[in-house]
Amino acid sequence: MPKLTVILPSLNVSAYIRECLESVMGQTMTDMEILCIDAGSTDGTCEIISEYTARDSRIRLIHSDRKSYGYQINLGISLARGEYLGIVETDDCISADMYEVLYKAAADSKLDYAKAGFYTLVTPYEGERYLLEHPLGDTEQIISSQYFVEKPLSPDVYIWNGIYKVSFLREFRIRLNESPGAAFQDCGFRYLTDMNLRRGMFLKDLCYQYRRDNANASTYNPNFARFNLEECRYVRDRMAEYDITDRNRQALMARETVMMALSPYTTFREHSPADEAVLSALDEFRQIMIGDRERGLLRQEEMLQEQWVEMRLFTEQPEAYEAYIAIKAKADYDLYDNFVREMTGKKEIVLFCTGKAARFALCLLRMNGLENIVAVCDNAREKWGSTYLGREVLPPQEAFRRYPGAHYLVANRACPGEIVRQLTENGIRKENISVYRLPLNAFGSTNLFMRGL
Repeated sequence: MPKLTVILPSLNVSAYIRECLESVMGQTMTDMEILCIDAGSTDGTCEIISEYTARDSRIRLIHSDRKSYGYQINLGISLARGEYLGIVETDDCISADMYEVLYKAAADSKLDYAKAGFYTLVTPYEGERYLLEHPLGDTEQIISSQYFVEKPLSPDVYIWNGIYKVSFLREFRIRLNESPGAAFQDCGFRYLTDMNLRRGMFLKDLCYQYRRDNANASTYNPNFARFNLEECRYVRDRMAEYDITDRNRQALMARETVMMALSPYTTFREHSPADEAVLSALDEFRQIMIGDRERGLLRQEEMLQEQWVEMRLFTEQPEAYEAYIAIKAKADYDLYDNFVREMTGKKEIVLFCTGKAARFALCLLRMNGLENIVAVCDNAREKWGSTYLGREVLPPQEAFRRYPGAHYLVANRACPGEIVRQLTENGIRKENISVYRLPLNAFGSTNLFMRGL
């Protein structure tokens, strides 16, 4: 029996499958089987996978007769021979030691699952690759289902950043919803694992690289409300089937239902008006929430204040909620959009500092097509002459000499005021200086805001 089964579900991902497969094959932990389950690709994906099966005996190509992400994963679970199971979406890739790190933690502590943080990955231009950190909290401690029932919201909403003990999945009959397509079908799997968890752990490591620039990804699917509604029904049906009737786990699902409906809706409204299909699905969500509240499953003391207020507005005053969410969505969008548009108007930009904030700022600008970033500089002498995301790091004095009229973007969280003073003392005009203050959010910093330009 191998230590690990890795499931790779695919459908027309020829642009990404090689990088994905190479990252899985190149793991430092080699005792694994790799199940590539394809749902009828027509773009050469299967031919590429076949090349790799000839090179590596651990790889099996399995043809799915259904175009359903949930069915593909469930097929992989039924065929898995490994002690633990991992899932890699085939437009993503993973760090070389991901499964060694996760397996060691899982085996040492006898875990039902071990999960790690991840990076968002974008490649806006050839030769440019940005990895933005998305760590998990409450790391390196044993958690169980009790951990989740005590949280206002689940701190982890993904399934591919972990490994799961196969006997645990089979014992509790945990499977994905087998609805058509590949959008949001991991929700049911995640809730059912968390509700039945006996021993789990979040690790401080960042291992998975989650692609954010694939336009075909389910993240961008406009039918999000209907898909999430199907997942909500699926989980509740499974809870009834498994006789999960205790108030705490039902309340957990009630709170997560609020999140499933309202959180993606806010994001959707940042770029699109609500159509009849979205509003119809949301109305069904509304009736579910009203029923949950009547049953005492939604309580103010168990929810985040903002979540409680939005839920009440959504269920009690739908028209007022629509007005509120339109304002909120625009404010959330404008936070990034205004910055990007302001920077677009600069003839030349010099990025000051080369730390985390600078990487988030540069990624946001490049994702939105800005080509006016002429230099990077930093006060740290040891960085001078090195490269930062493909750009030479200049000493500040050299940047001032070459680009005296440029706009200087200070991307530093520790001492931005000191750097602003340094700039003004060296003749840079105040109107040519700004400080990057946007949240270091891996998702907001990889969004597109300039589609109309």
